[in-house]
Formats: sequence, structure tokens, C-alpha cells
Amino acid sequence: HTPTTMPESTFHLPAMHTEEDAQAVMFELQDLPCVHQADVDLPKQQAWVSHSNMIAADDVIAKLEAAGFAASLRQA
Repeated sequence: HTPTTMPESTFHLPAMHTEEDAQAVMFELQDLPCVHQADVDLPKQQAWVSHSNMIAADDVIAKLEAAGFAASLRQA
């Protein structure tokens, strides 16, 4: 039995400028169901998420946009 790898998505967040923004984004990501790990890179204005197949990248984007952070999926 091989372990299933979790999908990983990286998002570009051009509106993330301050440490407070980064903390707010991190809070939103960690609040999502099916998210296993999340990391925010403020200088690069991006967020990385490891999630299960139960949630799509579009769902993460919708959550971030609802919190006031425009987000787009950054292609690997």
C-alpha cells in the first residue's frame, strides 16, 4: 500500500503586504477543512497549501477572496 500524496497548491496574493496580512491569510488557510499544512511567504506574496482531494484550489481561492485577499493559483 503506497501512501497517497496530498495535492499541493501555491497561491499568489498580490494584496498581502504586511505581517498582519500574512497572519490573516494563514488563519484563513488553517481554518479550512481538509488543509493539512499551510505556509505563507510574505516577501513573495504567496501561500502554499497541502490539502486533501476533498477540497479544490478554487475553494481555497474563494475562501481567501471572501476574507479580502485576491488570490490566483500559481502554476508549478
